[in-house]
Amino acid sequence: MQINDIVKGFKVDKVVESDELQATAYYLTHLNTKAQLLYLDRDDDNKTFAIGFKTIPTDSTGVFHILEHSVLGGSERFPLKEPFVDLLKSSLNTFLNAMTFPDKTVYPVSSRNDKDFKNLMRVYLDAVFNPLCLKNENIFRQEGWHYEINDKNDPVIYKGVVYNEMKGAYSTAETMATEFLLNELFPDNCYQYSYGGNPEAIPELTYEGFKASHAKYYHPTNSMIFLDGKMNIEETLGIINDEYLADYTENKKVDRIEKQKPIVKDVTVKEYAVPA
Repeated sequence: MQINDIVKGFKVDKVVESDELQATAYYLTHLNTKAQLLYLDRDDDNKTFAIGFKTIPTDSTGVFHILEHSVLGGSERFPLKEPFVDLLKSSLNTFLNAMTFPDKTVYPVSSRNDKDFKNLMRVYLDAVFNPLCLKNENIFRQEGWHYEINDKNDPVIYKGVVYNEMKGAYSTAETMATEFLLNELFPDNCYQYSYGGNPEAIPELTYEGFKASHAKYYHPTNSMIFLDGKMNIEETLGIINDEYLADYTENKKVDRIEKQKPIVKDVTVKEYAVPA
């Protein structure tokens, strides 16, 4: 590929040789959506695909953590209950995961088998763009939060995969102290919030808010795609464009993260409770 070449809906913007990585780096832009793609052409049979989205929390409900769990609960093309678990059992993958960060959510996968690699790429692309959780509220309730009662005389309690996970995370003094620090250090941008979800705030997330967050942030314009290893790049780009990105147009309302202005002040944090 050369600069300005058009390959399967992508335009080559820049080509950089990297001695350190022993790779040729191709920077591409998807013409219809302006999605960014980086391909590292290296002599490595371990092929990697990842798609990431800039996800900017505006509260501590952990919506993007819940989305990460929920989109992997089946998609239109792969309507399985737990495709992630099935892939771990049957795929030849060398890496398979999904991670939520304070400002992004990433879905990476790799395999040495070419057919397996393409299948895994399709599973992840379908999961992020066509998840069943947008039509099936039960997936959101299972992964996020729901009411539960075991006996008519028992009090109603909250349950959910992410809710329970974050209850465990918030059982440490370190997590509590870190949250208070971030609240004071970043009062004007997304880093002040609990991106994993604060158990006190998680039940404030509605199903409508959940779906709206997906519609706003899980869009190709707001994404970055990464490819690495020796592969048929034209065929790979063809799968990404023809089967998924071709259905979208550019979203001109992409949010940006504002830089925090320096905070120069003394702060005394009020007392807070931690488990014994």
